Amino acid sequence: MAILTISREYRSGGEEIGRMVAEEMNYDYVDKERLIHDIRSAGEKWENLVQEVDETTPTLWERFDWQYRGYVALVEAHILEYALRNRVVLLGRASHLILRDVPHALKVRIIAPLEKRIERAVQQDGLDPRTAEFMVEKMDRARAGYIKANYGEGWANTRFYDLVFNTGLQSYEQVAKLLVQALQELDPKATPEAEQRLREQAGAARVKARLVIDPKVFIPTLEVFHDGQAIVLRGVVHSVKEFQYLEETARKFASNLPVRNELHYRG
Repeated sequence: MAILTISREYRSGGEEIGRMVAEEMNYDYVDKERLIHDIRSAGEKWENLVQEVDETTPTLWERFDWQYRGYVALVEAHILEYALRNRVVLLGRASHLILRDVPHALKVRIIAPLEKRIERAVQQDGLDPRTAEFMVEKMDRARAGYIKANYGEGWANTRFYDLVFNTGLQSYEQVAKLLVQALQELDPKATPEAEQRLREQAGAARVKARLVIDPKVFIPTLEVFHDGQAIVLRGVVHSVKEFQYLEETARKFASNLPVRNELHYRG
């Protein structure tokens, strides 16, 4: 079954539309609160970090902080695990880029004129117009900054989306109806081959997240990815013990996917 990712400008209606589609198609709906619940299992500090830095522009220090890398890796791993189940609406968190190569993922962007979004912020958030405008622009900058800092891409770049809707011109109900139809038409692309590639990508993301959040591991050069044949580990370790520990941990969380250790040892 097809997957829906929604990238949205603040108060453009992305959340409401996503919930409508999820209800109509009996899809799971994954937003910030759902991810916080999932990440809680990794420890209280990770839950707190999501609350602090979710969809915000990271500071220069955060971009190179090992803990921040762990947060991003956890978010990616959970998004991919949900995608594996299919029948899911994924809200934000760069899900359109994480799933960019998944043929049965419908990548959608929801926008609206600034004045319309300010009006909605006044109504929904109980803000005065000036504060509403500040909030709308602040949230847009933060989301764009998150995408640029972590993925090097422009948030509004339309080449990463299959469809773009302007809710200043179309109602939430109209957009939701069109998305339901598009998802139904996309279902045939969820082939066994596509599912296997997604399973491999999810496996690599799961291994990476487990290694990055492991307090025994600190390897700034660490790379974890699937090359079409195996989950590959790359980077520089400083002891045989560290080399062995990373490989053992990777195999433990690889879910029967092969692992190829290309770590380099420098004693």
